Order: sequence, then structure tokens, then C-alpha cells
Amino acid sequence: MIYSSQAILLADTFQKVRDLTKWYLSLLKQVDPYKKWEVNGVEINSVAWLAAHITWAENFLILSGTGGAPVKADWLNHYQLGCDGSLHTPQPEMKMILDTLKEVHIQATEHLLGLSDEKLNEPNPHNFAFGGINTNRILIQHAIRHEAMHTGHLSWLCKINKIESV
Repeated sequence: MIYSSQAILLADTFQKVRDLTKWYLSLLKQVDPYKKWEVNGVEINSVAWLAAHITWAENFLILSGTGGAPVKADWLNHYQLGCDGSLHTPQPEMKMILDTLKEVHIQATEHLLGLSDEKLNEPNPHNFAFGGINTNRILIQHAIRHEAMHTGHLSWLCKINKIESV
């Protein structure tokens, strides 16, 4: 198989974001993953919720959103866009969340690497548009920036828990 240089670049960029996400999650292993913190009267999502939401987003945006086969997990849709930040009852165990995060990422990377330049330019199956563009490429780019934003939330949780990260 000949890989598209654009798909390789997108996959590599996503992997760099995921490496940072995994690093912050590793730093947060010592804290209660289900605890929600409040800062200036604003509740911040828990580590578990963020990890589950990141998993849902990659599954939805990259796999389902670009024509791939999404990973099936009955708890995953409880962490979709528009959820209130509460944990699904019963709460998925943190290990299950992290195992699914890893599984989704492996499958999403394989799928992404198989997308040709032509496929990247096609309208995405969800018909989501960002800046008036609704291609598979823009959905992947959004998935990358979406995860990076939530990785920033994980960095805040490190600071709140007095965990040095830099």
C-alpha cells in the first residue's frame, strides 16, 4: 500500500498530541480519576470523564466520521458532544477507559493512514463543516485540535493537584 503523505502528516500530528495526552494521564495516575474539582465556582471535568470523552471523540470523528468502522463500547456515547460532564452509571473503570482509548487510537491511526488524498478531500459522512469546509481532512484536523484542547484540561488538573509537569 502506498500511503498518502497528507495522511502520514495528519497521523503523525495526531500521534504527537496523543503522546502528550498519555503523558498527562500518566502524571495523574495518583489522583482520584472520578473527582471533579471546582475552580472559582466552575466545576472541571474529572480525569476519567476527559479520557472517556477523548476516546469518544476520536472514535466518532476519525473512525465513524471519515467512513471507518467505529469501536463498539456500550458506555462510550455517554461522553459525547453536549454531555454535562457527569460520569455514566455505573462508571466505567479507568483501566477500561484507557484500554478503549488505546484500541480506538490504534484503529483510527490505521484507518487514517489508509485514506488517499482524494478521500481526504471528500465530504465527511457526518457532513460536519468547520469554516465552511466539510471534508474528511477538516474532520481529522478538528479531532487533533479537539484532543489538544482537552489535553490542556489535563494539564490544569495536574496544576490543581500540585503535580509538576514542566
